[in-house]
Amino acid sequence: MAICLLVVRNLTESEHLMKQVMKQRVAVFVGGRSPEHDVSIATGLQALAAIDAERFDAFVVYVDVSGKWWVGEELKDRANYLPSLALQNSLVQVRLDVAPSGGKGVLRAVRGFFGGRANVEFDVALLAFHGLEGENGGFQGLFETIGVPYTGMRVMASAIAMDKIVTKNIAAQRGIPVLSSVTIPKPEQGLLLSDDELNKVCEGMIFPCCVKPRYLGSSIGVSKVNNAEELNSVLPDVFKYDRYAMAEPFVDNLVEYNVSVRRGSKGNIVTSAIERPKMVDELLDFKQKYCSGGDNKTGTGTGIKNIGESMEGLLALTRELNPELADNGSENIRKWTKAIFMALEGTGCPRIDFLSNEK
Repeated sequence: MAICLLVVRNLTESEHLMKQVMKQRVAVFVGGRSPEHDVSIATGLQALAAIDAERFDAFVVYVDVSGKWWVGEELKDRANYLPSLALQNSLVQVRLDVAPSGGKGVLRAVRGFFGGRANVEFDVALLAFHGLEGENGGFQGLFETIGVPYTGMRVMASAIAMDKIVTKNIAAQRGIPVLSSVTIPKPEQGLLLSDDELNKVCEGMIFPCCVKPRYLGSSIGVSKVNNAEELNSVLPDVFKYDRYAMAEPFVDNLVEYNVSVRRGSKGNIVTSAIERPKMVDELLDFKQKYCSGGDNKTGTGTGIKNIGESMEGLLALTRELNPELADNGSENIRKWTKAIFMALEGTGCPRIDFLSNEK
């Protein structure tokens, strides 16, 4: 009879330390100077919670609204955003060393030390930014320059996908159906169009229409207007954040379909389940996306007022996965998703949103 001997022992302290040293360090970048600052924090802390702690050592790098970078254990708690002056005293302000360091990122303290260490290294940057100053290619170019791996789309794709007009043009060239649109530049003075400018913009425009910033995301500044007077009244809200507005014909019976896409291990392109968020109103705006769920009823404008509360909005909305769609709808969505991903030379795992008239 064979006898098996099972030896059980605890890891020594040195083995524990070795295991820690072998973990890849992941810097999760959140915040930024974008109007979508608060949404980025929610995204980044979700990502932080989902990272496998057995395999990775993850920490937060917070970019505040003025562009300063901070690190500290307190940043793992949503209740600590936006940091008060008192909390900032317990954080460490850092800057990125832009000299290549063998594929590692190096954060150096602006003043003081990290518990006796002069710097903190990381192996990969997980970018949880939303909108400009983070999602538009700038940070991606920074990490390309110093040779540090980062998540998401590369520089070119990030810059293009942040520009709705250019993205629509590329999609149309690939046979993907898009709405017609009118681009409205910000006036040289003020935020309202003159009567002559308004009349020129409205030539050939189809009302009702949907007005939005050209470069922002998260549905910030999106409005439905029924005539030229309403159009001019909402433009100042767009021009506060963007130098261009764009107007598209409003889609009746609006339904949205979301699908993520990535490259497979063999170079093939793989799409996720198709998700259909169930909307409360005819327009899925910022407030409904991010401020309508849970107990948070105070979120307005571009911020989440109670950032420390449970997840809001889109994350709490009910949704349907792989809904039945007529006229080869599912096949078309997957085909178009792959086409735009290829056109942008896509990397990472972006989500593509499709808007449609349900009827």
